Amino acid sequence: MEIVSRKIKRLRKTKPNKIVGLIRIMLGIIFIMTGLMKLFLHEYGQAFSIQLVEANIPFYEFTYWAVPILEILLGIILLAGYQSRVGTLIIFPLMTIAIYVHLTATNLGAFPSQPQFPYMPIMVIGMAIVVLYKGAGAWSFDYNSTNCSCENSQAEDLNRTHGISTKC
Repeated sequence: MEIVSRKIKRLRKTKPNKIVGLIRIMLGIIFIMTGLMKLFLHEYGQAFSIQLVEANIPFYEFTYWAVPILEILLGIILLAGYQSRVGTLIIFPLMTIAIYVHLTATNLGAFPSQPQFPYMPIMVIGMAIVVLYKGAGAWSFDYNSTNCSCENSQAEDLNRTHGISTKC
């Protein structure tokens, strides 16, 4: 069990890099906005419907509702910086499908606010690679919860040998 705990902690390990933190926050905002727009703005919901039909995405009804909800949840996870590396792993299949949709859908009404070429999905994949490689960065739960000044055994050694008290 301790091995699993260490691996999970390693997944959440990050440094307070502000640029990476901003990239993660921007990803979170992008996903929250796209999910909300698909659910609540008629024009974007209709465009998403056209995309699904033209690209022959299976399970239309399920996909129509599940993808925006997943995008909102993923955006919240990324915005908070909680398990960000795991969150970015979800981005890759979503954006791969988005690239496929961009390349197969021919109806210009399917893309009301972006060009038909998949610039946005490619950019999002690039941003996700940064977060996957570097971690959540600054202003994240991952950083705040895993970056104690030291491990418990190290804390005891420092306290014993140097009289330094550390709190994790």
